[in-house]
Amino acid sequence: MSVKIYISADLEGVCCVVGEAGKPLMPGSKQYEFARKELTQEVNSAIEGLKECSVDEIIVDDEHNGGTEILIYEELLPGIKIFLGNPRPRRFPPLDDTFDGMVLIGYHPMAGTDCGILSHSYSSVGIQRMWLNDLEIGEIGLDAGLAGAFDVPVIFVSSCVKGIEEARQILGEVETVAVKEGLGRNCALSLHPTEAQMLIKEGVKKAIERIQEFKPLKFSPPFELKVEYKLESLAEVESKKPGIVRIDSRTILKKSNNIFDMVG
Repeated sequence: MSVKIYISADLEGVCCVVGEAGKPLMPGSKQYEFARKELTQEVNSAIEGLKECSVDEIIVDDEHNGGTEILIYEELLPGIKIFLGNPRPRRFPPLDDTFDGMVLIGYHPMAGTDCGILSHSYSSVGIQRMWLNDLEIGEIGLDAGLAGAFDVPVIFVSSCVKGIEEARQILGEVETVAVKEGLGRNCALSLHPTEAQMLIKEGVKKAIERIQEFKPLKFSPPFELKVEYKLESLAEVESKKPGIVRIDSRTILKKSNNIFDMVG
């Protein structure tokens, strides 16, 4: 049986990365270059696991901060395709119903999560909370919902302990690896990188062995995304866009029959 897997790679959820209080993990910040290298190796571990299970086709999506040069492309294992760049026609442009599963590497908990390492929801400086069809949600859940629109299940997630709790709450018995445990937003007890990479490889292999058990996360249209911003000015700017309604000083509502309109 031919198997096709989509890997979405974020940055904040890799091991030994905690960032700096009050600052996003961006170029020039402490740990940024290490985070890039570690993400690349954790993605390679996932690729190794998939290849050992004879997965036929793998696409790696460089998802962090616009998807340009976060992964170190020349250090990725060969035999894959890499998606990168911005602006994008939608989130996950290569994703369609020909994929058998999605793997999330280096993901993080939603904004406001206690002891969630570098927790945020798409914007570390802008968004306070999000609800999709009245369910409070972060990037793990909403990205899984986007995959679910094509009947593609998320089969594996790596993150911190709080991110894994979030993934299991919304996805059920998904395969996971917690690479660090938060003692605050910017401090953690972390696995050694080599151990984290080994566990990710084995976890992805377990996910492929169980792939028939996983169900896609489905939301029913019409879709409504309520977003509470940290600043009133951000809500004001967003409310000027077509089809967006301002609910209160910091909160807007998006409505659409296309779930991909909820992101971006």
